Amino acid sequence: MAQIFEDVCSKVLCIEDLNFVYDKVKLRIAARWKDFANSLYIRPATIDIIEANCGSSCESCLRKVLEHWLKKDYNYEFFGSPCWRRVCVAVKGGGGDPALAEDIAREHPLSASIGGESTKGKFYGEIMMCN
Repeated sequence: MAQIFEDVCSKVLCIEDLNFVYDKVKLRIAARWKDFANSLYIRPATIDIIEANCGSSCESCLRKVLEHWLKKDYNYEFFGSPCWRRVCVAVKGGGGDPALAEDIAREHPLSASIGGESTKGKFYGEIMMCN
């Protein structure tokens, strides 16, 4: 697998994918949620607000980070839209868990990229288009 996860699905994720993405990363990434947020290019001011609102709950902070990211509350036009490839890069970099990043990459290969459909459509039997 390439360092930048070139062979990972680039299908756009959206807020409907929150629980799926959160469940995939929470146990191994929550303690490093700030570094993970930085790897997703969440604005520093947003990270400060998340920390102030969630307090010491790393899991709550991580969930809020993913909410902001999936709602494209960052410079997505420059850094790219939310996708599994970006999750892998952030999990390996800021999350500090290359093994989890490789697991996610294997579960979401490039061949799974289909237009702009979210993960929800694949797993819940309905098509959900992300904007």
